Amino acid sequence: MKFMKAFILSSAVLYMIGASSCTKCKVCTKPSQAETRFCEKDYSSKTEYGLIIDIAEASGFTCKSSI
Repeated sequence: MKFMKAFILSSAVLYMIGASSCTKCKVCTKPSQAETRFCEKDYSSKTEYGLIIDIAEASGFTCKSSI
């Protein structure tokens, strides 16, 4: 029983560490321009991140989620 609790606890901790280290990024491309990567961690809020993606797309970039 102790082994099971320890296993579940350690699995939960590893999952939380892995989930928190994931960074949401978008790669935006436009003909005759260099590929540009925008990552959520580089902006102070999700709103600011969303706004920069909207501006890029309005400027003719095609943005896709990055792995």
